[in-house]
Amino acid sequence: MCSCSDESQPQVIGSLQPIRAAPGDDIILPCHVEPPINVSGLTVEWSRPDLKPDPNDRQSRVDYVHLYRDRREVTDIKISSYVGRTLLSTEGLGKGDISLKIYNVTLEDKGRFGCFIPKLGGQKQSAIVILVVEQNSPTTETPLQPRNLQTPDPKEETADKGVSSRSNVIPVVVFSCLSVFLLMGF
Repeated sequence: MCSCSDESQPQVIGSLQPIRAAPGDDIILPCHVEPPINVSGLTVEWSRPDLKPDPNDRQSRVDYVHLYRDRREVTDIKISSYVGRTLLSTEGLGKGDISLKIYNVTLEDKGRFGCFIPKLGGQKQSAIVILVVEQNSPTTETPLQPRNLQTPDPKEETADKGVSSRSNVIPVVVFSCLSVFLLMGF
């Protein structure tokens, strides 16, 4: 665990923005522990909180998208459609990174995913990450270090676009002026 003061109790942090993907993409659902601590000895659960057990079947349970327990993946209570399609980085776990990689995303994967560390010594032990899957959707590029997710400053984005569009317009304006000048001269 962490011998942190009350202000710096470890907490699970997910992506504030939905992750976008098209069918067939490989994606990362970003989630990490802040401050970064080694969680490789803890249980990490990834689930689909919107999926409920069958009310007509008393024996049914909600299975996991990915379950990491006792320093290994547990597959016997995994949702069958995710078998062989998910991965947690064991190296990342040592740094508090509990992001889940999903291979070959399908339309059925869209929805809410919960990442949860049951025995994390803090008040915020879970987070929700939303996955949007649509045909022809641009894929969200997830950096290798999910804690560096940052929304670009709109002013900088506008300035960059302004410079590039101006640099495209200048040759057209110069060419047009020269054409008019040559035509008037003749």
